[in-house]
Amino acid sequence: MITTLTDTTASDIDQKMIEMRETFGANTIGRVLTLIIIATGEIEEPLEAAIRASHEHPARVLVVDADPDAEASGLDAEIRVGRDAGAGEIVILRARGHIMSSLDTLVMALLLPDAPIVTWWPENAPSSPIHDVLGSMSQRRITDAAACEAPMATLKRLRRGYASGDSDLAWSRLTNWRGLVASTFEIPPVSTPTAVEVAGTPDDPSVVLMASWLEHSLGLDVQVTGPAENQESESGVHGVTLHRADGTIELLRTGAETIVMNLPGDDSGQHVTMPLRPLSELIAEELRRMDPDEVYGEVLTHAFSGIEDASVYATGKPDATDRILETKDEVAPAAAEASARQLAQALTERGVAHLVVTGGSVGTATAAALPQALAEIGADLGGLHIWWGDERFVDADSEERNEVGVRATLLDTLRDAGLPERNVHPMPSTADGMSLEQAAAWYGQQLDLAGGDEPFRTRGQAFFDVLWLGMGPDAHVASLFPEHPDQLETGATAVAVENSPKPPPRRISLTWPVLNSARHVAFLVAGADKAEAAARGHGAIDPWPVPASAVRGLESTTWYMDRDAAGELAA
Repeated sequence: MITTLTDTTASDIDQKMIEMRETFGANTIGRVLTLIIIATGEIEEPLEAAIRASHEHPARVLVVDADPDAEASGLDAEIRVGRDAGAGEIVILRARGHIMSSLDTLVMALLLPDAPIVTWWPENAPSSPIHDVLGSMSQRRITDAAACEAPMATLKRLRRGYASGDSDLAWSRLTNWRGLVASTFEIPPVSTPTAVEVAGTPDDPSVVLMASWLEHSLGLDVQVTGPAENQESESGVHGVTLHRADGTIELLRTGAETIVMNLPGDDSGQHVTMPLRPLSELIAEELRRMDPDEVYGEVLTHAFSGIEDASVYATGKPDATDRILETKDEVAPAAAEASARQLAQALTERGVAHLVVTGGSVGTATAAALPQALAEIGADLGGLHIWWGDERFVDADSEERNEVGVRATLLDTLRDAGLPERNVHPMPSTADGMSLEQAAAWYGQQLDLAGGDEPFRTRGQAFFDVLWLGMGPDAHVASLFPEHPDQLETGATAVAVENSPKPPPRRISLTWPVLNSARHVAFLVAGADKAEAAARGHGAIDPWPVPASAVRGLESTTWYMDRDAAGELAA
């Protein structure tokens, strides 16, 4: 049975499902989990795989079929129960426009109570699934690097954003291969290989993970030899060769169904049936376990080095320059004028510009001066987006919020001049019904969906055009404080800051890789009480004790200071 709802709501969908179950006698007692599928392309293949897998794992399947670029926002739904849903029930949510910004609220009402949640991205995997809004509520998070536009780059980013509970279908595709290779160790005389080779395309995620697994397990350097000429177009592992003291064991895929095994002293070739596995089998395997696949995490970590030192995000960029003004009142107009030129250039060249706003007295004054500077240039504001580098997690109208400080002078003025409302992206407040962790994850997801995901996790790429930063007397920037544990989070786009040394204690802040993904960085600093911190910020990049030293723009970093703030700089 299939029912379609147009311009609906999550509560209406839930009510309709209840009615359909009552009418057709279906129930949810046998459902063992909720499977959320985040579709960004064709949904039929992953949906068919989920239906087939449901015969082993009866589930409620929620398919989010998103169109974030639609001009009109809304939600349509298709509900399937009975034979049309396999052994489960299916809801296809076709979300349009701004409703994408509240996916967690949309999905929450449709989750099975007291049942595990699994989120699956058939393509376009987020770099850090645990920090995705839907991924954060899931026990298991499944990606498929091989289905992404840049498989190896995706796999590297998944390593940097890895958390226990993540898995990837490139790893699932190796299950039978791993079992077959492990069985060769029982072939007498039992001995450890002295060398191992894996055949396959070097940039295939499964090939990389296979080589990493063997290296990690055996303590050997494994060579990837590349595919044979007649297999160049085929994906996955083509073969594994293990060199032992008594000879060589060779495993070669000769077709979609068969592996040929050649043993020492026996070149006749034993045929082993090992069919290529369809998507439905891979998903069914993933759904068999809700506990973390720790081996996958170990293999992924072994395959790619991580970034342990946050200073690397600022390293290798142009040196900072100073613009020293006589008085505090001159700092804001100077910074606003330069920022307006940089934003206008981005709007002209790319049709879009991203500005990160900061708080503090100088930051607020710079925001107030920006509209006039943009107007004098004649910038078209239709493509301008405004974000925040950090925010206090308090009431929406609290004077402590950075966003409140610029509502009238920046936001209202720019809206009147043509800035679209949807291009203003304030961080959540306590009034938005989220926990601090959820609010940070939500804001990070908005940035990632806007196009920041890859630049934030690939050094040398920019997403923001202009990033403003204030600085405290302790040299903190955004809400990353000296020697504070939340400063160490680099896998997320935005971090929930607890126990801030400066009140209020609960905040949201962009993280080091995100702050370092701007073309132009402007430090806005005034006052003698900032002089020592400014001098330290001009020193060696060392984020743990001196956060202000650890943000650099890909094209420029400029310190806008008055004479007092510049008082301790070396001549």
